[in-house]
Amino acid sequence: MQLAVLFSLVAGVLGANCANSSVVTRAPTASLQILSYNDVYEMKPEDDATQHGVLVGGPSRVVPLVHTMRKNFENSLVIFAGDTMSPSLWSGQFKGLQMIEAHNALNVDFACLGNHEFDFGIDAFLNVSKASKFPWLNANAYEKATGQLLRETTPHAVKTLTSPTMGTIKIGAFGVMYDMKDDSKGMYWTDPIAAAKEQVKYLREVEKVDMVIALTHQLWDDDNRFSQDVKGVDIIYGGHDHSAMLQSTFGAWYLKSDLNFRSVWFAPFIKQSHKNLAITGDMPTDEAFEGVIATYEAKIATLFN
Repeated sequence: MQLAVLFSLVAGVLGANCANSSVVTRAPTASLQILSYNDVYEMKPEDDATQHGVLVGGPSRVVPLVHTMRKNFENSLVIFAGDTMSPSLWSGQFKGLQMIEAHNALNVDFACLGNHEFDFGIDAFLNVSKASKFPWLNANAYEKATGQLLRETTPHAVKTLTSPTMGTIKIGAFGVMYDMKDDSKGMYWTDPIAAAKEQVKYLREVEKVDMVIALTHQLWDDDNRFSQDVKGVDIIYGGHDHSAMLQSTFGAWYLKSDLNFRSVWFAPFIKQSHKNLAITGDMPTDEAFEGVIATYEAKIATLFN
């Protein structure tokens, strides 16, 4: 039986369920840094996007953060959890292509679909996806015309990061979103939890990844259910709520950022080496402690004789 890898996050401990075995060991300790964001529609900060009277947000402020992270952490990822093609003043003119310039500049590794990726129809999304220098992960959004997953998307992606100083981690990621129940989009959606379970099974059993990342685009209460029901996920990066949060309901932690780059998450992870050792009859005992046991055995024998 397998013993899942345990990852630690600054605000908590993440891990899949562990099972006993005779002796199970994992690869040497490795580390990983992830920057994440979601729900970004504006190339420039909005006029009312102020904090203490100072304009905040915008991708141009995040690009230097990514450059610094990539320089300081060879094992690093950038994750985008959906919603970018609209709404904004510019999106009506450029149909979301302007925001792909931002995501490409941020060197995104994985992205998932959000509801606003369908505001201009399937063809507009296909133009955006083709311009993207990163994969769009989608395991549950299908085109009605074909019965196949939305074109220019893939249900999962696998990436192995290796560094002389940070070790090696094999990462599997997948993406799901909520059921929009909107026939006008030419799309239909399957249950995100059922789709996620299939992806976890594949990534764990076939790809044998060290870490499974779920990208979701749904409300926080749906992420609560997802966190509880989908076992084997180490961390969930979500979108759709437009507010920063870090939560868990006795399952995987999920993170969401404020909209329009008003905040991003930095999350360091550590892959820990560990083992579960079965205590068997052929192992040596401690002579002194065996004497203690014998003393109590003698007392018990006296009491019951």
